[in-house]
Amino acid sequence: MDLIASCDGKRIIDVGAGASTLIESLVDNGYDVTVLDISSEALRILSNRHGNNLEYIRGDLSKKLDLGAYEIWHDRAVLHFLVDESAREKYVSNLESCISSGGFAVIETFSTDGEKMCCGLDLHTYDEEMLIDLLGGNWFLVDSIRHTHINPFGGERPYISTIFQRK
Repeated sequence: MDLIASCDGKRIIDVGAGASTLIESLVDNGYDVTVLDISSEALRILSNRHGNNLEYIRGDLSKKLDLGAYEIWHDRAVLHFLVDESAREKYVSNLESCISSGGFAVIETFSTDGEKMCCGLDLHTYDEEMLIDLLGGNWFLVDSIRHTHINPFGGERPYISTIFQRK
């Protein structure tokens, strides 16, 4: 929440939202929230909790999507699951389609010194330079924090949390 709060803007898309309780904090802090997830079950859970307080999008970020316009993009658990280069290119294309100049991308992912698999799926891990290269010249790194994420089952996972701003 601190990373998001440091960004200017209140219109946010939380990609790969799952059934996260972060959404409650965003709503409580006056954000205009859209949640995107590939899972209809996750969106159903959020809809049961929040009703019409959110906008819901079911979609796959490895494919071209029509997302609308936002000031902040938040991803805590999608990018590292995109192991194909073409899927990562679509991810960046989707990001750039909905965040204009001056907007922010808060991207949190497994760091290179962490796990190579999660939930039985392969991961593509990152460091700051890899994320800078992925996003390209339209973005600059505002901040980066390395920390240990505790997963719901108690496992510790080295993470990198970054804030990028669109030029």
